[in-house]
Amino acid sequence: MIKEETKEEQIQEKPIRLTAKGKEIQVTSALSPSKINQWFHCPRSFWYNYMEKMKQAPNIHLAKGSVVHKVLEDFYRAYNPNPKRYLLKLFKKAWKSYENVFKMLEMSSKELKQHKKDAITMIFNFYEVHKRKMDGAIIQGKAENEHHAFYLTKPKFKELYVKDDKLKVRGYIDRIHQDYDGLITLGDYKTSSRYGIGLPMANKRQLSIYALLYNNDKGIMADFVSIIFLRYGEEVLLEVTPSILKYARDTIDYVWGKTRSANFEDYPKKESRLCRWCSFKNICSGETENEKAKNKEKLKKLFEEQNDSK
Repeated sequence: MIKEETKEEQIQEKPIRLTAKGKEIQVTSALSPSKINQWFHCPRSFWYNYMEKMKQAPNIHLAKGSVVHKVLEDFYRAYNPNPKRYLLKLFKKAWKSYENVFKMLEMSSKELKQHKKDAITMIFNFYEVHKRKMDGAIIQGKAENEHHAFYLTKPKFKELYVKDDKLKVRGYIDRIHQDYDGLITLGDYKTSSRYGIGLPMANKRQLSIYALLYNNDKGIMADFVSIIFLRYGEEVLLEVTPSILKYARDTIDYVWGKTRSANFEDYPKKESRLCRWCSFKNICSGETENEKAKNKEKLKKLFEEQNDSK
């Protein structure tokens, strides 16, 4: 009898987990380079983001990146004889459109001013790099004037959607460039900082998947994939080879297999120094549950006080 009771005590029903909207949790139906990278970074954050679909707080870095991308996309639609003045005008408009997001961040005016300065610096740095390319095209006789050079060398900011239904992967490539020799480079814009030389594994993984998607979707193997660091005006290339495509396919298959479960326990925490920037750090640290318990206790006391006053 004692043994049976001990068994019953040990057998506890697992709490039913639902999405943020109260729906039954389903395994993800498709992957993307960002999803795959998040799983490698931390399976638990993948769970919170893509399985429970928790709402994430606004992020200054994502907002700033969106502003920079929007300004450059609009700027390169057509040639303007007063480029710096036009860039500044576009930037003011784009920055203003994110005012509500910036208010939600609860940042000091000094911090926000610094991020604003950082964003405009990135934009002008990128233009200066392009300006040197235009000047080079004119000097080499490939362009008649700046107007001609602008259209000859301007980057494409229109995203290309690529997918592979068999592999269940899809994504957007920021830039496809074909040079004078016909070489194709797939580029991904980054507003993040870059330390040292070379590329982090997350970037290499992302680029290899883009190369595979472009190859399978368009039937063309690109020559290079690259990360374009807007902050510094630098581009880091990775040559596309059959081995790169195989690595991408193996990576996709591996993560696909690991994300077929709808069980919370199959998405463990992978703690590192990067946790400090994670949107879900308060959940993992217990801070969120602690706040819920405090609020529950406050409501309980308030309810008791109301009953006592009657």
